[in-house]
Amino acid sequence: MISVVSPSLRSQTIASFENPSDLRGWNVVNDSVMGGKSTSGFEQTPEGNLLFRGELSLENNGGFVSIRNQPNSFVLQDVEGLKLMVRGDGRTYYLDLRGRGRMTSGSFRAAFPTQEGRWTEIFLPISKFVRQSFGRLYPNAPLNLSDLNSLGFTLSDKKPGPFQLEIKYVKATPSAASENTARRSPTPIPQPQGPRALIEFAISRGVPLFNEGLPNACAAIYEIACRSLIESNAIPEPARASLMNALEKSAVTNSDTGKAWILRNGLDNALRLLPQR
Repeated sequence: MISVVSPSLRSQTIASFENPSDLRGWNVVNDSVMGGKSTSGFEQTPEGNLLFRGELSLENNGGFVSIRNQPNSFVLQDVEGLKLMVRGDGRTYYLDLRGRGRMTSGSFRAAFPTQEGRWTEIFLPISKFVRQSFGRLYPNAPLNLSDLNSLGFTLSDKKPGPFQLEIKYVKATPSAASENTARRSPTPIPQPQGPRALIEFAISRGVPLFNEGLPNACAAIYEIACRSLIESNAIPEPARASLMNALEKSAVTNSDTGKAWILRNGLDNALRLLPQR
């Protein structure tokens, strides 16, 4: 059973939706990527929650809808579990946790029930999250908290029809052992030093997102890297020109995939133009 009584330990909010900008990093991934017919979307409610809704279809061997946020720069440490405040429709959903690189084809997930029309605070112990990939479970796969940097929600209960899930927040609850320590902010990912390291870092973060079907998130990472390099005054003029040209071309491109490729080519060209180590 999943407890609906949360521990009394101090919690850290890792997802909330009070501001419109809080939804910018979220994306929908449905069974349409495999030919299915399910549809879904999300929006911010007047109360400042995330409303995920649509219709689940089993046509063409489909049957899942999901929403996820792009990877963020946080590391979970000494976490006992996650608690979420949701209002659902009586269906059972999954909370998905994803990590860096090697987990792009799956997630660690835990199921949680909802009560139709009623707000419920649900606590999901970390021990309840099980590795899955393309619907296959791997119960013995180890979960490394430091790998996790993205979360999402999935519905795949094989019941066609409309659905609706409203989410107020997701919080990480520290373990009892860590409660005696000083309150800490999320541990930042070490930042790369130097232009070459920054380009390689951006590519290493962008490629898994692109391969996972999130070209907009990939392009966002590449764009940040390009602008940071241009502003750093640490690259030769030909490399700077390559990045500026890529930014200009990407700005007039409507396709997220096209934008990601344009920016990637700019970064690749800049990398070749950097002085050798």
